[in-house]
Amino acid sequence: MTISFTRTRNQIADTVLREMGALANGDTAATADADVVYEAIDMRLKELHKDGIIWRKVPTVPVSFSLSAGTVSASVTADILFPIKMMVVDGDDTPVSIITPESYAAIADKTETGVPIKALWKGGSEFWFWPVPVEATTAKLVYERYMDDTSASAAPDVDQAMMRSLKNLVRFDVADHWGKPEQT
Repeated sequence: MTISFTRTRNQIADTVLREMGALANGDTAATADADVVYEAIDMRLKELHKDGIIWRKVPTVPVSFSLSAGTVSASVTADILFPIKMMVVDGDDTPVSIITPESYAAIADKTETGVPIKALWKGGSEFWFWPVPVEATTAKLVYERYMDDTSASAAPDVDQAMMRSLKNLVRFDVADHWGKPEQT
């Protein structure tokens, strides 16, 4: 037997609005009211995910990007929350350690060339590699990505076990908008 429990963004918003007293049973939410709750849902999901409270959202296929010969930095087009694992393709997949700014600063000769074995994530989409690639190659990155924004009539990008907590947190977040005490 399979049990599936899914609540859409709209259903969560309606529940929050009813609990706030801004929507009567059977009524349809005003667009402006629903938009306040939708924004609160998206903002809370991003915050919870950044704090590591929900779960890891890791793409099943590593993203590949190009490294140019003689260039220390490279950028990848991805919504990286933080990198997990990297490899450089040089016949085989050579593991690349993702290092801290302190570790990168401790490298004495940052102009040394070779097959990269270390990378500093600069944030966003930029990485600095050491040694500097001697020839053009490809890097593969496994990373945790940001959660997707919610969309109408779709379930939020959150584990089903977190739905009640999400609803309660969003209700707390919008309480000021409706002039309700946070305990509401």
